[in-house]
Amino acid sequence: MKQSRKMIDFARRTDFNIPVAWRRELQIEDGMTVTFNIENQCIMIKPAYNKTLDVMSTVGRKGLIYVPKEIRTHFERKGLKRFSIRMEEIERAVIMQPLKQ
Repeated sequence: MKQSRKMIDFARRTDFNIPVAWRRELQIEDGMTVTFNIENQCIMIKPAYNKTLDVMSTVGRKGLIYVPKEIRTHFERKGLKRFSIRMEEIERAVIMQPLKQ
C-alpha cells in the first residue's frame, strides 16, 4: 500500500488528482472510465474495462477524478467529509479512507 499526503474534504472540493506514479502502475489514463465502490467504509476506485451499473466517472487531464454526488452524499449523511487517499497494490485500486472528524 502506498500512502499519499493527499486528502480531500468534500465540503471544499469534489475532485482530486491521482499521482502520476499511481496512474502508471494502475494503468489509468486520461479519458478512461473508473468505477466507485464502497467497501468497509472506504471508497475503492478502479479502472472500468467493461460497461457496468456501478457509479462511474471519467478521468480528466492529469489524472483528475471527480467524486460523483451519490458517493459524496452517502458519506456526508454519516458525517464523513474528509478522506485520505492511498493506492492499494494488491487490489489495484485507489482507496479513499474517511478520517476521524
